[in-house]
Amino acid sequence: MVAGSAILVAVVVIVAVVFAIVLVVLRKFLQGLRARGRAAIDARYPATDVLLSETLAQSYGEESKGVTQVRGNGALALTRSEIFFLLYVPERELRIPVASIQDVTHPRSHLGKSGGARLLHVRWTRDGASDAIAWRVPDPDAWKAKIDALRG
Repeated sequence: MVAGSAILVAVVVIVAVVFAIVLVVLRKFLQGLRARGRAAIDARYPATDVLLSETLAQSYGEESKGVTQVRGNGALALTRSEIFFLLYVPERELRIPVASIQDVTHPRSHLGKSGGARLLHVRWTRDGASDAIAWRVPDPDAWKAKIDALRG
């Protein structure tokens, strides 16, 4: 009975150590992504031009690219003239001029993907066609308010 208890304690300790290591590695990875996103925003815009930013925004995909897209994290920034998004993997940029934005809403899903949270959903026109994208950000209301204010 004592040997069985000792084995159980050893297994619990090993699992706890592995879990702790995974958490540390994940935290370092996320810090690296955030630093990469911050550097990308800083390289493109003076700090005074950035009204809002989020270095770990989760994209639910562009409507024009279809439902087969997977979610992806990236850096999101709002300036007086555009929304900028840098998708980390695969690396891809999206720029949405504020003047082309038609609507900003807060649905709970986009392209059949749902995460239970209210999303920042932006619809805009590009080359005469309508497109949309949604992101999961910590405060979608603040983003909507700023974008709506810029749109007049």
